Amino acid sequence: MMNSKSIKFPKRAWIYFTEMFPIIVYLPFVIAMYACMSFTVQSLGSEIVIDCYFVTGIISAFFMMLLIRNFDDLKDYELDKKIFPNRPIPRGDVKKSDIQLMAFSSFIIVLLANAIFAQKTLVVFLVMIVYALLTYKWFFAEKFHRSHVFFTMFTHQPLPIIINFFLIHTALASGTNYEVFSLKYFFVLLLFSFPVTIWETSRKIRSADMETEYETFSRFLGARNATLIPIILIFLTSILGVYFGLQLNLGVSFYIILLVLLVGVAFFYIRFFVKPTNENNLLKSVSMAFAGIFFLNLLAHIIAVKQIILLT
Repeated sequence: MMNSKSIKFPKRAWIYFTEMFPIIVYLPFVIAMYACMSFTVQSLGSEIVIDCYFVTGIISAFFMMLLIRNFDDLKDYELDKKIFPNRPIPRGDVKKSDIQLMAFSSFIIVLLANAIFAQKTLVVFLVMIVYALLTYKWFFAEKFHRSHVFFTMFTHQPLPIIINFFLIHTALASGTNYEVFSLKYFFVLLLFSFPVTIWETSRKIRSADMETEYETFSRFLGARNATLIPIILIFLTSILGVYFGLQLNLGVSFYIILLVLLVGVAFFYIRFFVKPTNENNLLKSVSMAFAGIFFLNLLAHIIAVKQIILLT
């Protein structure tokens, strides 16, 4: 353990980004995810355009992800000392003020990016950022939220969906016309929100012998019941994948890759469902792999069949 007083902020930030928010993982994921979302949305309209709204969408997606990570670390600051003593903040390698600075910087970056380059979607952005801030403040009812776990899940779980709703609007605003959010875009919202929920639930599923004070889905629902949530969402995501594959006239290879991915991911989840041991619990990593491969498969096939226009 290092003494945070003996090292400067850049080193402390490096430790945080290495252990808690590896940029080398999250940045490519965010770029691929948003490009896939934007291209899917625009393909359902007229043409695919890369402009300031596209860039703003990537910036917003990345720094909102970092902001939420920062919020979680700040909200669970005292709890992490008990159950995650080896994390950078509890062990003293990163200061609480470092996380506050990162959160403030992320907030300013997304605010300026949207205020300057994405004014058509500013109202939706403000709704999203206000909701994010309310989750950070526990909707001004922290004691009640901490003592009512399912209520907390109910109020906090919509945040990724609201973020995706905003990101879809940045895609709708690309080009010359701001498309209206209609039913087909609601299905896009589900397509990109389900994998996030799959990851969010999967990382909070543990075998019985690994449960602690940390609030997990498996702690309250049981490992098997909790595992049913991502299993159902994986199949629903795959069905939506087939639907959009047909809508966008994607090639046969898209469905082959999707099928192989579904079978492979289902194996790991069903294995844990049948035998919920710590040894079989690879759900967090598998859910991340599922989302990454799913989005890359969709993105690659859209690029292969659609023309992309770069606006400068």
